[in-house]
Amino acid sequence: MTQEAHHECGIAAVYIKKDGDASNRALFYLYKLLLNQQNRGQLSAGFTTFNDSRSQILSTFKDLGTVNEVFRTSDRVQSFEIFKNYAGNKGIGHVRYATSGNEDKTLAQPFERVHGRKWKWFTFCWNGNLANYMELKKHLLEKVDYHIQHENDTEILMHFLSRELKGSSRPDMVKVFRRLAEKLDGCFNIAFMNAFGEIIVCRDPHGFRPVVYGWNNEGMFLVASESNALRNCGVQEVHDLEPGHLIHIHNGNIKVKQFASAPRKARCMFEWVYFANVSSVIDKKSVYHARIRLGKQLAESEKLPINDEEWIVVPVPDTAKPVGDAMAFELKIKLREGLIRNRYVGRTFIEGGSRHDRIKNKFTALPEVLKGKKVLLVDDSIVRGTTTKEIVRYLKEVGKVKEVHLRISCPPIRGPCFYGIDMSTVDELIVPRNEGKPFSGDVPPEVLAKITKEIGADSLKYQSVKGLIDAIGIPAEGLCTACLTGKYPTPMGKKLYMKAWDDYNKGIKGRAYSCG
Repeated sequence: MTQEAHHECGIAAVYIKKDGDASNRALFYLYKLLLNQQNRGQLSAGFTTFNDSRSQILSTFKDLGTVNEVFRTSDRVQSFEIFKNYAGNKGIGHVRYATSGNEDKTLAQPFERVHGRKWKWFTFCWNGNLANYMELKKHLLEKVDYHIQHENDTEILMHFLSRELKGSSRPDMVKVFRRLAEKLDGCFNIAFMNAFGEIIVCRDPHGFRPVVYGWNNEGMFLVASESNALRNCGVQEVHDLEPGHLIHIHNGNIKVKQFASAPRKARCMFEWVYFANVSSVIDKKSVYHARIRLGKQLAESEKLPINDEEWIVVPVPDTAKPVGDAMAFELKIKLREGLIRNRYVGRTFIEGGSRHDRIKNKFTALPEVLKGKKVLLVDDSIVRGTTTKEIVRYLKEVGKVKEVHLRISCPPIRGPCFYGIDMSTVDELIVPRNEGKPFSGDVPPEVLAKITKEIGADSLKYQSVKGLIDAIGIPAEGLCTACLTGKYPTPMGKKLYMKAWDDYNKGIKGRAYSCG
């Protein structure tokens, strides 16, 4: 996808029993968990630790930048001070990518709300997007007389959490989250901690995004959005938190309980296609194996007369690599890394103004490998088409390839996402923009030809929806494929889809909703 669409974030939580030498090392494990989930957000990172020997029982640190930038790991003295000052036996952490593109430090997570009563003093972070954000905001502004500082659903969620904690007696936290879930429409995986050291980590009832947990070989309890993060922290047996369930850590006890239900599960198919680390396993389905099967299916559907002398497979780094491997193997032709990713180019304001310049900074084409070849260029998806167009152009101009034939492991994206992916209008999506109306099934030949020409490729072929579902290995009714089929799993998602098309037909620019 080459960063045409972005995931919103990843969460982490750590609990260490208060005995032994490792009792104050929660931040060390939060750092490792966040570092291993950097793929889920590069805009900001942050954490809150719990230490009841401090006057500041809950203490939060967050900033813009990657995990290593926020933890100041390039400066030994500064980094040591962070680990020293925020030592504790419990904590939650977060990496963020904003779906609305807001790069305000104040929107970095966790959000902390200070209060004199310990159960009302809390911190939280989350992974998701509230489809009914505007309704929730309107409720606060009109009926409860709130002041909203940010156009951000995290703030709205904080206020609704606060409202559930009102009163003079300490509430049952499982009931708090049960009542909260009744008000929310969308994707919400939340890590919450109060000044009693009580921790809740929940997965929304549709299960859009993953949450996993387990104990490492030192007896520490760890939670993350992805299994690879746990494994790299010594967890041998990784458990999936089921949709509609939460983890409740209280008084040294760890319990998993159901707090909400939904008519159906709706795991986001993009986790397997693009977002998740290739080494992760989500709901017992391997991301790597899913991408291998996607490549095999693309090869089986190939109609061009392929031979090993003229043709090579070139995957767009990095998520398309397993797909390209499998495709080349099935077609019995060579896979070549004709595009090399520059892994040392981070986020910077000092870069070329054009997308073509940014592509050249991010990738290096190898004419020694590519010159004169017919290339099957494998990518995970096409969202807007602008980046894909520049890669094709780059391969032809710099790589000196003879032909570029695009093979996409995700079916055509036909609708916005209201559950945490940065693709929120019809106008920005290349397929529905060219189709001009809601559509399902194969892209009409005349539309496919138009898109192929717009991108500058010699041919274009997408994975089928059935092929995608088969590759993941979860039945269609257990996945969210709304952006492919127009079948949204929540009531507000259905309404926003119709509004998005209505706005497009009326020439109205902007999101059908605004948050995050």
